[in-house]
Amino acid sequence: MEEYFVSHKAYKIDAKGRISIPANMRTALGNEFIASRGVGKCLALYPMEKWNAFMASIQEKVTQSDRKKLQFYFSANAEKLSLDGQGRVLLNETLRKQVNLFGETQAEIFGNNDHIEIWNCDLFNEQLNSINEQDVEGILDSYGI
Repeated sequence: MEEYFVSHKAYKIDAKGRISIPANMRTALGNEFIASRGVGKCLALYPMEKWNAFMASIQEKVTQSDRKKLQFYFSANAEKLSLDGQGRVLLNETLRKQVNLFGETQAEIFGNNDHIEIWNCDLFNEQLNSINEQDVEGILDSYGI
């Protein structure tokens, strides 16, 4: 049975740019994973198999001109990482700057189904609060869910 990442919580970013990944997410994330730009102003951590499937989908389903844009957006900003002995990941300075995390002392870790997102706390709360119940009901209804 496939594990999904769920929930969100603010975690401390230390002076070196390290952040702890919640213990309940570490096993599903794996020993090695990919950190890249996410959709929106966030970082995304993908287990290797999810990253490979995501990249394969782009390769197979997206036109060449759009594929190039997506490859620049995701792959050019990606790096293979692993957790340290204390369950922390070191977020590089370039990625932190791109998503408004550079200089921040906290970030929101959000389990978004098949990957983990790391957000600037203010941006995460803006995004979360911008979604209302009527919009959700309308979307679910439009897809028959």
